Amino acid sequence: MKQNIYLILFDWSTTDSDGIETFLYHDYKAACEKFNELIENECDTDLSWVGDEVFDENGDVNDGYELDCNTNDETAEELYWHVVDKSDYNRRSFIDLMKREVS
Repeated sequence: MKQNIYLILFDWSTTDSDGIETFLYHDYKAACEKFNELIENECDTDLSWVGDEVFDENGDVNDGYELDCNTNDETAEELYWHVVDKSDYNRRSFIDLMKREVS
């Protein structure tokens, strides 16, 4: 019998460090909560360069940065939120929620 799992990959990089964090969930709702928590933490100016530099006071993306996401698509089973510093690709924050079948 095949089951679904939900994998969250948090691939991040700065000029002096990088990492990939993984999280697995059986429940889509729990996976979405973690996905949103990671985004919230990235937008926190005390926790991440993203929150400190990428967004202005209105939540709009500042020049020199790119945000690509489908977080407003309520029909999507797989979600992504990607932030890149256009002048230094090594500064990025990619958060992906993926659905996978396991047997």
